[in-house]
Amino acid sequence: MERKVAGVFRSEQEAAQAIERLQRNGIPSDAISIITKDQRDADQLAEQTGTMAPEGVAAGAATGGILGGTAGLLAGLGALAIPGIGPILAAGPIAAVLTGAAVGAGTGGLVGGFIGLGIPEEEAREYESYVEEGRILVLVDADQENTGIYDIFRDSDAMNADRYGQAGPEVDASLPPRGTNL
Repeated sequence: MERKVAGVFRSEQEAAQAIERLQRNGIPSDAISIITKDQRDADQLAEQTGTMAPEGVAAGAATGGILGGTAGLLAGLGALAIPGIGPILAAGPIAAVLTGAAVGAGTGGLVGGFIGLGIPEEEAREYESYVEEGRILVLVDADQENTGIYDIFRDSDAMNADRYGQAGPEVDASLPPRGTNL
């Protein structure tokens, strides 16, 4: 069964580190989505990750257009106007979902898009507030067997790492990040 695993990052460097580690661990680019409000973050992520944009991202162009000058995963970055938040930049499978939310204007916006992906409403509202604050959200489509995503997000300093012990029983949130000396 596929689920969404979300990581919230303070900077494009942290998000890029997480994305690169996800890819090195076998997560395909078309299973990774990114949402940000900052064009500079998007451009820098594109340079640092060097991954290809999934085909479905073109759907984001219908609403906001493809932003020029980006490469890699964010080459197909779509600019979307989300009710209640304003303009955001989205790449990956999430772009098509959010395009529908933007076109529906007022039918839930970003929270509605997240709920449509199966994210509980409380978490969806939390992720929306992170995006409003200018944080970078990385969403991964994951199957039940792929537990390494939690470790990657935790080790990459995801702001919401405290959730991972609850979201994945195979991860012990009381353990310090790898590489930490006790």
